[in-house]
Amino acid sequence: MSTSADTEQYTGLILLSGVDKPGITASLFEVLSPFSITIVDIEQVVIKERLILTVLITLNPAHEDAIAADLEACAASLDVDIASLFSYADKSTLNIKSDLVRVSLSSVKILPKAIQELAEVIQQNGANIESVTRLASIPVTTIEFVISGAKKEALNQALSPIATSIGAEITLQ
Repeated sequence: MSTSADTEQYTGLILLSGVDKPGITASLFEVLSPFSITIVDIEQVVIKERLILTVLITLNPAHEDAIAADLEACAASLDVDIASLFSYADKSTLNIKSDLVRVSLSSVKILPKAIQELAEVIQQNGANIESVTRLASIPVTTIEFVISGAKKEALNQALSPIATSIGAEITLQ
């Protein structure tokens, strides 16, 4: 018989947003360093000088209040917003996904229709977009989508016809 400790882990999801400047990431992790936590996942993006940083941690539930208080002080000192959500999560949802497919979309001009059609094909193939990143912008914009749950060959066949219709190059890795 399994206990909840066998199947669940206490987690904290931290979302930091604000005007980007050097030292924000270092300061956030300096605040978290004294605690016995593990980093499960992290994503950071800067668009037009705006930073969004998300971090998923595992922690001892007894430390939640102290971490939350330190995050609040950190937000004030950095002049950013920090929101956190602490809860139990099924351990199986914390696993790093394997068999990811990278889909690159390249064009001189990327229109919303291109993203919409690509996302629809991904969904229709039973896959999910895990992350989206701009890799290049001049002279050609390249956006990379990291996809989970996809069969590469089937996805490649489904995406080939839309490349022409949206005027873009689509490659899979």
